[in-house]
Amino acid sequence: MAINNIMSHWSRSNSENPTAQVTAKEALLSLVQGTEGKAWSASQSGWSSGSPLSVCQWEGITCKIGFNDSLSKVTSIRLPNAGLSGTIPTELGQLTYLEEFNLKGNLIRGSIPSELANLKQLNHLDLSDCLLTGTLPNRFESSTLSMLLLNENGLSGHFFNDETSPHLTSIQEIRLENNLLTGTIHSPTILQMGNLNTLSLSQNE
Repeated sequence: MAINNIMSHWSRSNSENPTAQVTAKEALLSLVQGTEGKAWSASQSGWSSGSPLSVCQWEGITCKIGFNDSLSKVTSIRLPNAGLSGTIPTELGQLTYLEEFNLKGNLIRGSIPSELANLKQLNHLDLSDCLLTGTLPNRFESSTLSMLLLNENGLSGHFFNDETSPHLTSIQEIRLENNLLTGTIHSPTILQMGNLNTLSLSQNE
């Protein structure tokens, strides 16, 4: 009886939280949106639910290879200037081993979801020259984040003012020029950035 109760609770919990069952393939395919996305995926290697290729063989994807495909972990999505359009899906937060996310120069709209900012292995984030709007996340949870390239967008809000954010001690390059940021630089935050060597904030409000 106890085992039946446990299994019933597990099934109910997962049905109430569908993202708990998102696979790497499903998370990646959430980037393929609408008719434009389907047209884009048709020109790429992999990037379809029916593809016989492992996701680790898809265009722009790098993995840490395991004994089989289910144990391989996506570590990099690198698709700069690839003609991709859409928004950044929250499902990408399921790729917990992701170290690099580069969609530079694509038609990416909307905001940066907290699920992306919460990835703890993220090292390189390049969303420059897109069409992003919304508020700049105040925290990035990765203590290894070294490059944050978000220039040439329409991001608003303030420069980082949470001096407890894990990314502050590792960050080396921040580019936020040509956005819509306002306010002043928070001095205690800057003091935490001991490894920072490039900071660009020109052409903001």
